[in-house]
Amino acid sequence: ATENIQDAAAPAPAPAAYAPPASTVPQVSAAAQDGEELEFTPGQRVTLLAPPAMNGRQGTIVGPALGGTFAVQLESGSIFNFATENIQDAAALAPPAATAAAAPMHAPTAVSAGASQSEEAEFEKGQIVTILAPPPLAGKQGTIGGPDYDDNWMVVLDSGSVFSLKAENLKRATVGA
Repeated sequence: ATENIQDAAAPAPAPAAYAPPASTVPQVSAAAQDGEELEFTPGQRVTLLAPPAMNGRQGTIVGPALGGTFAVQLESGSIFNFATENIQDAAALAPPAATAAAAPMHAPTAVSAGASQSEEAEFEKGQIVTILAPPPLAGKQGTIGGPDYDDNWMVVLDSGSVFSLKAENLKRATVGA
């Protein structure tokens, strides 16, 4: 029971090399174990194409994971597994759909969240809105990302957080306010 006790006058032992816990190391797919060439390599910068809330975010490939996915570390430090069709090399040209979305918009088009919505419920993608509710978000401003289910709209805050909010809880931000 004294193996973990050391004389204070003796020099400290060299620290052991750090190895991440096994639970944080991604499981390698069978393809990678068989020596097949991987579509992405560890350390490679990638852009996420899906899910919609993460579209356009960038991260770094940690390595292959099970089920044809790759572990990607986001700039926040979080690691998620993404299917290869939802990842693109950050240096590659954007696919046609992403190119159209990234191109400057000449005239924004209004979209309505539902046919029963009043004219006030129409917002434009990229439009600045003020959030009325829920209370923790009340008064904050965000940008319309697009329509969501029912009469909800995706609202992107400056922090990058995306919320699905009812049209009745949003109002157009006034210019100069």
